[in-house]
Amino acid sequence: MIKEPFLISGHPPKTIEGLGIRFLATDLDGTLLTSAKDITPYSQQVLIEAQQRGLAIILASGRPLYSILPYAEQLEMQGYGGFIIAYNGSLVWDCAAGKPFKEQTIPSDIIPQLAQAVGDGFHIHGYRGNSILVQGSPDDRSAYIARANKMPLLEVRNLAEAITHPQHKCIVTGPPRKLWHLERRINKQFEDCLTAYRSESFLLEIMPKGIDKAGALQLLLERVGGTADELLCCGDGYNDLNMMRFASISCATRNAKKPVKEAATFITDCNDRDGIAHAVKKYVTV
Repeated sequence: MIKEPFLISGHPPKTIEGLGIRFLATDLDGTLLTSAKDITPYSQQVLIEAQQRGLAIILASGRPLYSILPYAEQLEMQGYGGFIIAYNGSLVWDCAAGKPFKEQTIPSDIIPQLAQAVGDGFHIHGYRGNSILVQGSPDDRSAYIARANKMPLLEVRNLAEAITHPQHKCIVTGPPRKLWHLERRINKQFEDCLTAYRSESFLLEIMPKGIDKAGALQLLLERVGGTADELLCCGDGYNDLNMMRFASISCATRNAKKPVKEAATFITDCNDRDGIAHAVKKYVTV
């Protein structure tokens, strides 16, 4: 039996109901998507019906745009005026218009310096077309990224030479403890132009300076005449924390990281049990 979402603060559900939520910003992996990287038929139905009642959906993910578009199509977001926040916020895509209205990339001349700073003991990844590039022989973590995004993985000898276009983000994988130290070193060395943080313990995401999901959401809401008071944010990972703190109401899946649960207004069921759909059905009344 599916359990209803519950409030971690102990307040009754009526404190959430009736707040006039017009926007839903949800992460994908570990949140809306199942462990098999799918949207269930039930979640699809609930979210399409919510859009028919006026809810605007924003898919906010660290994934590249190419990897998010199939889910937006499944939810029929083009017809309902939805949006995509890709690469953790360096690209904001208007589904109805079929084009970006905000885009920021890592300067091309920074990539060689970044690759050198990462050094040995890690794998650095970038993007070329619809493929993921990895410098050196890929390991299981690289394979995980390619499999999760449903994109081919191409091994290259020198990432900086293989990249032909500006990058919305780069990814570094490695042992969690070493990656923790690398995160701090990258943020210090490139403090004027890059922002680095982990979305998983073994996965460091490196974006242009100041990029995160919260900033992209703020810009998006300003463009469409919305406010944080009308926003429900849902997530499970470390890179969801800022956007969940930005929203007036936030929801963590039961499988979320502990800090995400602590930051959330309430906790719903896990990603494999339609947690976001149940939260929308219970609390969004547009």
